[in-house]
Amino acid sequence: MLKKKFFSFQYLSSDRLHQINFSVMNIAMSFAIILVIIIGANYYLSLEFSNQYYKDKLRETDEKYADVSQELLNKIAQLEEDLLLIEERDKELRTYAALPSISEDLKTQGKGGAVVKEVYVEDKDASSILFQLKDKIDALSYTVNLEKDSYNTIFNQIKSNEDMYAHIPSIIPVNNAYLGSGYGYRTDPIDGKRRMHRGLDFAVNLNTDVLATGDGVVKKAQYDSGWGRYVKIDHGYGYETIYAHLYKIKVKKGQKVKRGDIIGKSGNSGRAAGFHLHYEVHKNKKVEDPAKYFFTGYIK
Repeated sequence: MLKKKFFSFQYLSSDRLHQINFSVMNIAMSFAIILVIIIGANYYLSLEFSNQYYKDKLRETDEKYADVSQELLNKIAQLEEDLLLIEERDKELRTYAALPSISEDLKTQGKGGAVVKEVYVEDKDASSILFQLKDKIDALSYTVNLEKDSYNTIFNQIKSNEDMYAHIPSIIPVNNAYLGSGYGYRTDPIDGKRRMHRGLDFAVNLNTDVLATGDGVVKKAQYDSGWGRYVKIDHGYGYETIYAHLYKIKVKKGQKVKRGDIIGKSGNSGRAAGFHLHYEVHKNKKVEDPAKYFFTGYIK
């Protein structure tokens, strides 16, 4: 049987000599315990460091994802606003082309029948955000395709009837004008009574060019106590336009005019509170809102 080997460690204190005895087994066990503690501590610290590192990376990724997602939602919201403007122009073009408006039922098919309210990404988890983005993109795609089909229909309709559409009144009759009074009921600026305003009043400087809004023949070019100096153009196809309160008339009855031709100068003749052009559109003897026909310019 092997004898245990002992080692002695001696040290001298002030009063006596001390001796500590230990075996090889004691040293081995102590070393093993210290080694296990070091390895365990290293593993724990490494694990904590890794967890913190990945938490920081995940938080950083989530923040970047939230920023990108919000940016996408903002861009989609802007596209939705742009599409609303396109839809308004589509209505005007369809009026000009004598086509019915796109049905509201057909429009809402791409929107799920309801308008989705804006939701900020910080209020949603990743899955909800992705579904929201997908729904909005699908709705935009549907609307874009619907408008593409509509514009193709309008284009083909106009190309097949170019002569007729050249006669339809479709531009603003004065440049750089301010729309002072719209179509509909209003309080009359002269007598203060509420009555139907059958056209548009454009506030302009004296002697501003007044333009024919479509091809046609001058039906009247004369003075009236109410309208003052005015011009009436027969455009054919059921359309007539009136340009009132002129300072000068530049055309004669029976004269042919083209869209954009100068037919007079603006003023305040007749029953007028100031310098402006009163403009009306009649279709099949009925008064219509002229703004429906403006598709090549905007009213300021």
